[in-house]
Amino acid sequence: MRPTRLGSRWFRSFGEVTDPVCEVVCFPHAGGSAAMFQTWHRATSALRITAVQLPGREVRLGERPFLEMTALVDALVPALRPLTGRPYAFYGHSMGALVAFEVLRRFTALELPLPRALFVSGRDAPQYGDQEEVHHLPDAELLARLRAWEGMEPQDLSTYEELVTLMLPTIRADLTLAETYRYAPGPALPVPVRVLRGARDPLMRPRDAGWAVQTSAECSVREFEGGHYFVQDQERSVVAHIEAALGVSGTGEAGTR
Repeated sequence: MRPTRLGSRWFRSFGEVTDPVCEVVCFPHAGGSAAMFQTWHRATSALRITAVQLPGREVRLGERPFLEMTALVDALVPALRPLTGRPYAFYGHSMGALVAFEVLRRFTALELPLPRALFVSGRDAPQYGDQEEVHHLPDAELLARLRAWEGMEPQDLSTYEELVTLMLPTIRADLTLAETYRYAPGPALPVPVRVLRGARDPLMRPRDAGWAVQTSAECSVREFEGGHYFVQDQERSVVAHIEAALGVSGTGEAGTR
């Protein structure tokens, strides 16, 4: 399989994979960007890593971020549609898990070819609302909550204060989108759901965090050391787990796992 890269401002692909077995489309957390996934390709020679680039960050910094889920899905689905002509999977972290889930629901309704699996992390299943709503907090309180979630350390805030200030409207917009989302009951997805969780993540319920009821296929759970942003420290283990779940193993760089 030698697929053409998705040619859209909505995506960034990383690394050169000669003959990928599967494409993994990654959806970032609130305030996150495609750059979150830019080194994943170093851990695999079988997967093409493509990340969703939402408005309000990186090269799309001047664009207004979305505040409502349906509008975001309406914009994303046509851009993602060419992907369905080849093997692919979805991975979403935190807010990204919610976006990936709703995009997959829309694909199902449109009877498009579905992904091999939906990988989710850092987020309870969509039938649960956020355990804590923070999008309305004043700037200082919001930044304190982000630090508590392990998204930013105090030294990061002092070193990159200008960047944090620049990105705060986008972070707040993303949190607004996630926290005002209201789940509408519907049929279970005919796609395996693979739950990845940090052992010390304060934002997830125990075990499968409710995701098992969202699939008519299989739901599995894998726990990693770390908190809400365990993915940043465990990316090679995460990529290895994704490979194994997709039936690919032993293809990463030698000595890197």
